[in-house]
Amino acid sequence: MRQISILTIFCLTFWCCNSTTEKKSEPVDSSKSTKQVIGKKFFMYDAIDYYTNDFDESKIGDLYDNQSKSEIGSFKMGIILGDIPKSISDLDFIDKLAKVGYKKTLIDKSKFDSIDNIFVEKTSTENLATACIYVYRDILIFKKDHKVVGTAKVCFGCMANQINGTTANTENFGQEGDYERLEKILRQ
Repeated sequence: MRQISILTIFCLTFWCCNSTTEKKSEPVDSSKSTKQVIGKKFFMYDAIDYYTNDFDESKIGDLYDNQSKSEIGSFKMGIILGDIPKSISDLDFIDKLAKVGYKKTLIDKSKFDSIDNIFVEKTSTENLATACIYVYRDILIFKKDHKVVGTAKVCFGCMANQINGTTANTENFGQEGDYERLEKILRQ
């Protein structure tokens, strides 16, 4: 039975990780500008802690199997595949990230302007939708005066995110090439 569930998860991971682009179905009025409108920044911050891991997708089955065996197994499942943290007040997870394979680096302040152009309310002319298992290998912790003001978990493979701590509209985050730009900024 375990082999069937692992095989199913493995197949879903590799066959379903396709993104589709959906164009808005509203009629196009050529008199209106299609220029992107930029709004409120997601976070006011002065530091960003960046956590990343190299979790192997072929071990997704192990995460499911081990989640009920220990507290750390449950946490690892929740942070990599699930919805930990659930809110901005749920910050205990940060101290456990190293225990499940995340490595911490500080984002250089010279990259903040580029990051601000991604973590901002905006309109979008395309909406991406994905059908895959989200594997959150990248986590950004936004801080102001040493206090956490926001978190962002990102799955670059499936173009998915979980953002906490902002009142801004995050609905269009990642559209118009944002995931590619963010990944390039973080990997430099």
